Amino acid sequence: MIDTNTRKSKPKYSTWENTIYLLKNIWRWDKLLFLLSAIQVLAKVCIPLLEIYLPKVLVDSVLEKVSPLQLIGNLFSPIIGIIILNIILKASSSNILGKKIFHRMKYSILQMDKAIDTDFENIDGPKGQEKFIKASMATNSNSSATEEIIDTSIEFFSNILGFILYTGIISTIHPLIIIFIIISSFVNYFIGKYVNNYEHKNKDNLAPIEKKLRYIRYKTGDFQSAKDMRLYNMSSWFQGMYDKLLKKRIYFQKKNILHRYFANIVDGILILLRDGITYGFLIYSVLYKNMNIGNFVLYFGAVSGISTWLSGIVKNLNSLNAISLQNNDSREFLEMEDNMNRGIGIDLPKSYELPCDIELRNLYYKYPESKDYTIKNINLHIKKGEKLALVGVNGAGKTTLVKLICGLYTPTKGEIYINGKKSTLYNRDEYYTMFSVVFQDIYLLPISIEKNIALQPEEDIDNGKIDKVLNLSGLMGKINSLPEGKKTLLVKSISDKAIELSGGEMQKLMLARALYKNGPIIILDEPTAALDPIAENEIYKKYDELTENHTSIFISHRLSSTRFCDRIVFIEDEKIIEEGNHYDLMKMDGKYRKMYDTQSYYYKNDIGGENYA
Repeated sequence: MIDTNTRKSKPKYSTWENTIYLLKNIWRWDKLLFLLSAIQVLAKVCIPLLEIYLPKVLVDSVLEKVSPLQLIGNLFSPIIGIIILNIILKASSSNILGKKIFHRMKYSILQMDKAIDTDFENIDGPKGQEKFIKASMATNSNSSATEEIIDTSIEFFSNILGFILYTGIISTIHPLIIIFIIISSFVNYFIGKYVNNYEHKNKDNLAPIEKKLRYIRYKTGDFQSAKDMRLYNMSSWFQGMYDKLLKKRIYFQKKNILHRYFANIVDGILILLRDGITYGFLIYSVLYKNMNIGNFVLYFGAVSGISTWLSGIVKNLNSLNAISLQNNDSREFLEMEDNMNRGIGIDLPKSYELPCDIELRNLYYKYPESKDYTIKNINLHIKKGEKLALVGVNGAGKTTLVKLICGLYTPTKGEIYINGKKSTLYNRDEYYTMFSVVFQDIYLLPISIEKNIALQPEEDIDNGKIDKVLNLSGLMGKINSLPEGKKTLLVKSISDKAIELSGGEMQKLMLARALYKNGPIIILDEPTAALDPIAENEIYKKYDELTENHTSIFISHRLSSTRFCDRIVFIEDEKIIEEGNHYDLMKMDGKYRKMYDTQSYYYKNDIGGENYA
């Protein structure tokens, strides 16, 4: 089992700070919701007060033997008051219901905006994903903190006001009763707070499990994985892993339930003692202290009421504590620090300054939570218009290096210069416009092919440019075979009219997207891995045309594809160990030559024979 122990640090904000933060947002975003909540507080206090006052009036009227007309007159005001207040309560509740959901959605939108906009490093990895999952727990249901704060606040302030009014009534009996009720309620509060803190700490166990369960649920319904699941009998693994993870989640959820069960038992015992002693004292007062029946009824209702108000306060305080802990997770995610420059940056290179010059100086990079550097002391100068190839074994740091150049990662040490200017001086979003990138991972949007390429509204798409990049990428043949052509929808899991592209076709689409963007720096990370040899060869033949007037970086494991590049950089053990053009590196007879010979072995007629090419 995963270790359930204390979190590394205390919550950043206290319950008081989080409550004020949430209430301020209600006021800032929806003043009518705030006003309706205040009306509910008054109604919730006045209705019970009238309800315990009504029996006293009735008993006093009967004992005084008033006339029927006078009895009706005595009862009229409290009854009408109760009716009107209930109407107000119901009407305001109906209005609040929908507003609560919209209020919660505000936080969901903030979280989504943060996830989309925050520095890539913040969400790239398990820690960032766990933060996001914990934050979403504060917004993913009607009982989540960001919606629950409204009901809890209404109840809390109702209970506070009710307690003050009822304390004034009961204190006339005996002040010790109030003291006893308050002490028992404090005990309940601290037990409830202990349970809330335990449940919050337990989230460190539940969040990683929930992340894995979400992955399994997603993959079992994903078209891309459905084939492999059937052909390789992966379903048994998925089912077994899901059952195993579900048992772990139930195990930790049971621990929450057991702690909550203990708190409820203590609460029940204290309520029994508190009410038993108080009611016993009232009965004693009627029998031996000459308390009249009307006052007895009023006090009896007030004692019951004050117990309810005080229990409510304790329950609300614990609820506010739980809400605060959830909100800490939400705020921790929303307040993740962004290191990239979001303000005014230096000007992007002008057209006469293109293509771009790239220089890496003493570059180091270490992933968060990692002990070792993925990139060590990289010094590399990529000249204007140069076609550079990055090669090396898997895990050498090639993709990490291009992510650093693109601005997705911030160097741990060292600097990146574009046209002699530090990359950190550019505005982050403007900096991104300089790069047309094709990564290994491919993500398509459930929109038309042309919109997937242009990533713009249909009216802004340059059709001539679309046709050009479709031809350059080799996808035009596929487009011409489709009845809807460029307007064909993608992602079949979303639309029945959509199609699914093959792996090679998706790579061509990503290449077309990069070419349409036309950033002055082109980065291609294994762009032909899913292409057949003929299609791959066609791309290589066009590479000069694809990268004309651009500085380009090409990552590939197939060393035969690097011949068209001006320079090849071989990375191993997180640093550059060889560089030069293909022929220079072959003469060097080093790591590159060894890898090239190993790969080309299988393209020869026989061992020691000549290449087919």
